[in-house]
Amino acid sequence: MRRAAALLGVVGFAVACGGGYEGEKVKTPDEIVAEQEALAAEDEKRADATDTGVVGDEELESDKKQKFDVRQAKIELKRAARSAVTCPGSIGTDEKLPAQKATVTLTFGNNGNVSKAAIDAAFNDSAIGKCVLRAMKAVIVPPFAGQEVVVDWEVDFSEAEEEKE
Repeated sequence: MRRAAALLGVVGFAVACGGGYEGEKVKTPDEIVAEQEALAAEDEKRADATDTGVVGDEELESDKKQKFDVRQAKIELKRAARSAVTCPGSIGTDEKLPAQKATVTLTFGNNGNVSKAAIDAAFNDSAIGKCVLRAMKAVIVPPFAGQEVVVDWEVDFSEAEEEKE
């Protein structure tokens, strides 16, 4: 009985360890290279199938250039308007303001620079009007695709008077 149990134990051990290595042999260098090339080709196919042109969560630079950045334009126009309202004090003349507010019309080209600028007729040939136009023409926004964009922006000179007080 002990022999039968021992024999059964040896047979069970041999079966549990795996009876043989059929089909398993040492690979040649050519076989290894061929296997790696096949895996690389599969990875490339998967990458091509899932490629959307977007890297991570960010837009491509070419996608960002598609539209006029209104938010950035407002930031830059506010900054230029704050500079423009200081013109009356920095000119050094006693020139009176024709009005408390001036409307500036700016045309932005695709490169982001101001291509045309105009100011209200009341300020047109005044030193203050020229100073305001100079400040507003300096605005640069990110380049964009499409037609030129025309923006009307109000410069409020009462803000400069409030800062003096």
